[in-house]
Amino acid sequence: MKAVLERKIFNLKTLDVDTKTRSVKVAIAELESVDRDNDIFSSTAFDKTIKERGPHGTNEIWHMADHGYSLTSALSKFSELYKEGKYIVGISPYRDTKLWRDTIWPLYEAGDINQHSVGFRTVKSGQYSENVREITEAALWEGSAVLWGANPFTPTLGVTKSVFTSEQIESEIKRFDMLIKGIKSGHFDEDNSLLQLELKRLQQFTIDLSSNTTQPEEKSTEPDSVQVLIDIQTELKHTITGLFN
Repeated sequence: MKAVLERKIFNLKTLDVDTKTRSVKVAIAELESVDRDNDIFSSTAFDKTIKERGPHGTNEIWHMADHGYSLTSALSKFSELYKEGKYIVGISPYRDTKLWRDTIWPLYEAGDINQHSVGFRTVKSGQYSENVREITEAALWEGSAVLWGANPFTPTLGVTKSVFTSEQIESEIKRFDMLIKGIKSGHFDEDNSLLQLELKRLQQFTIDLSSNTTQPEEKSTEPDSVQVLIDIQTELKHTITGLFN
């Protein structure tokens, strides 16, 4: 099944830390360079999504810490997002939050954050060469500050079966339940951009789990966690009809 949320980590240092305006300028993606997964972003891959969803559009693209799609990991929305040379560059304003104040700002000032990553969905792609996929249009969800990546330039598209522990599955099921309750209570009425991002992540988790987890044995009394997740995803779909349109 086609991935609904992809990630790529880039060895891109912070371009500027402005102590006067209390903002950082970061490159979150690189264009026209083949990565280790044999993918390449075309020069215009992010043009449409930045125009529509960026600061001068619906303003739904977040600056995050470590792809943690929750309020506690949200840094700010990019005040500017644009193409500079072969990079996608964002300006992120400092917010007086514990995460910025105690962790992120000191690391940016010290130059310790030297990698960034994007969370996106491939909208259109084709063959750049025999073994290289060219992503010609991508829907950008967020750009994250990351301390390091085991394989820079490599996307996180799926998770192998060995990674899925019972605790992780239980945690994701609880997260689904919390989101459903939040939606029904109107918690996300004013700004649902973080909600959309979290749902995309959970949707991808469900796809990965369905693809890599074997079904319980016939006599097993263990709950079918895959089916539970699919059932919850179906409920979410009915609850938020039209949210992603």
